[in-house]
Amino acid sequence: MKAPKIITICMAAALLSGCNVETPVSEPPKGYDSSITLQAEVSTLITDCTQVVESRLKSEYPQLDLNVTYPDAETSVIAFNCPENWNDTTLETLCRYGELTFRKGTDAEVNSEGVTVPTGEIVLRNTDIDDAEAILMSDVSGETYAVSVILCDSGRDKFAAATEELAGTSTPIAIWFDDELISAPAVSTAITDGKAVITGDFTLDSASELAAAIDSGALPCGLDIIEFKIGDDDK
Repeated sequence: MKAPKIITICMAAALLSGCNVETPVSEPPKGYDSSITLQAEVSTLITDCTQVVESRLKSEYPQLDLNVTYPDAETSVIAFNCPENWNDTTLETLCRYGELTFRKGTDAEVNSEGVTVPTGEIVLRNTDIDDAEAILMSDVSGETYAVSVILCDSGRDKFAAATEELAGTSTPIAIWFDDELISAPAVSTAITDGKAVITGDFTLDSASELAAAIDSGALPCGLDIIEFKIGDDDK
């Protein structure tokens, strides 16, 4: 899943006043006999990888009936089969590293591989997030999809301290996902309720995919797609 080009974040309950928020229900994917076979870069982390991938699929499509197998003797390969269908963006979501960080400022540098990576002080990570889900928001301008984030107790305290420090300054809280800058909102006041809503150019699918990736946490190592099948179309 590619991050939307323009995304803002609504980080205080007051900013949501006048908005009706409801959790949309993802339609179960159509089709049958879908599968994906993945190979972990580190074989000893195969179980952890399985849990993350399964969590991402179940988070996006709770109705999926998955069958997980390890087809090679070295157990570095995972095969997921189900009687339903998923799409290309779902496949991409499964293999994303999935690291979400909230940082002070937008400082970044280009590493030895030519990739721009953030360098700002980390405020929050995936482990500070208790829940993320796609929601439907409505106001006078219409309906939009967004991602609601609820922090755990430790995350709420860290976020409150950081937003209190940065409130009224020119330093924003930057949100990065897999080294992609999602947004960098200014902080107007301390945020103590541990809630944030990421809004922007989302569809239901893209909001659900981002929420699933955030909610499941980051992968412990890289995953490569060996082969996959969508419905009855071989890929």
